Amino acid sequence: MAKTPRDHLFDTVSELGKSDLKTFKDKLNNSQPKPGYNRIKWSQLEKADAVDITRLLVSYYEEDYAVEVAGKVLEDMDEKKLAHNLFQATGKAGVADPTLGKHKPGLSSDEDSDSDLLRRLQALKDDSNVTEPQNDVMAPALETPQ
Repeated sequence: MAKTPRDHLFDTVSELGKSDLKTFKDKLNNSQPKPGYNRIKWSQLEKADAVDITRLLVSYYEEDYAVEVAGKVLEDMDEKKLAHNLFQATGKAGVADPTLGKHKPGLSSDEDSDSDLLRRLQALKDDSNVTEPQNDVMAPALETPQ
């Protein structure tokens, strides 16, 4: 059975240590949700464990938005790798890049940053034994009729 976004949320929150879990709860409590959603009250978060936090996230924000909120909180905590893994596991459109330390809105998990794209192109070239031209002469450009 495939994991749901809720399952991935639970797995991610469970990876936080005691101190990081407290920080997560504090940042979650102080985060400003988008219009139409309410902030989770500290009284509900204070003694919450990973199961309770997951339940609160999903009940307040529904699964998809809960992933977005949790990912943003993780990024704010400088837990970029956890945020990245959560976004990738759930197929969210925004993917945190753990190497750059920034959330990259609008890039899906199958779109790449320029540096990653260059790295992958270089690897393809190396793997396919493509040879570079031996001279610096460029082919003439095709002229378009006027």
